[in-house]
Amino acid sequence: MVKPLPPLNAVRAFEAASRHLNLSRAADELGVTQGAISKQVIALEDFIGVQLFHREPGGLRLTNEGGSLKEAIEPAFTTLSEAFARYSRRAPRSNIIRISTTASFASQFLVPRLNMFRDRFPGVDLEFLTTIRLVDLNREEYDIAVRYGGGQYDGVISTPMSEAALLAVCTPVVLAKGGDTLASLIASARRIQCSAYNEWRDWADVEKFDLASAPPTMVIEEFQVALMAVLAHQGLCLLPEILVRDRIRKGELVTFSQGRVKSDYNFHIVHAPNAHRRPLVPEVIAWLKSEAAG
Repeated sequence: MVKPLPPLNAVRAFEAASRHLNLSRAADELGVTQGAISKQVIALEDFIGVQLFHREPGGLRLTNEGGSLKEAIEPAFTTLSEAFARYSRRAPRSNIIRISTTASFASQFLVPRLNMFRDRFPGVDLEFLTTIRLVDLNREEYDIAVRYGGGQYDGVISTPMSEAALLAVCTPVVLAKGGDTLASLIASARRIQCSAYNEWRDWADVEKFDLASAPPTMVIEEFQVALMAVLAHQGLCLLPEILVRDRIRKGELVTFSQGRVKSDYNFHIVHAPNAHRRPLVPEVIAWLKSEAAG
């Protein structure tokens, strides 16, 4: 009988964490939160029954078992990457730009701008892969990646798309039910938290607001899911401006405070050092930056 495999997301999280020996950098690479990486690693440790890392103040250190597992799975990841590159049946690259990004950025920023892209680049198709994985832009057939994180990625060039700011948003329905004051709104509506690090504490500092008596937060770690919850009138959320700007303009969302919460994380355009040699890539990067500037 074949022994069941561990969850593949847990294996991917371990592989990234074992290379970086840092949960934050692993989270940046995979486009998820540090808390999500930690949970996946713990799930893998529970599955195989051994400790894989020593958690230390300066980061992570592989145990003997963790080091052995890292060496064992590295060839498998290399083989998979090479196999998909070899057997991929894609259109010629001359008239197509391939972007790897997160589901939230693709759905909230790229898809609404597809017609504008076609007008700006007639005859060119935009193809995007939505994944939490930071693809290897030096080896895989993608021209550009857009990633949310600290922007420190090895072997590539990373440029922030816009100011790193979170906006406090909700629907007009939630705002109307919340009363006339910020205090009554916070007391009546559930706050949605999108990371292991509670960004609401930074918001409270900006607004000089005491959250001690406020209802607890609801944790939704994916921006896309959190945004869907907000649009379904489920509460308040701090979301990257670039993801909610269009919906604010349409009146689907409103900001309920003037404070803009600065963030260490941002959406970055990531590309290989030689990307400027590929047809249209520099122009598409410039277009993305222009659209992000609003």
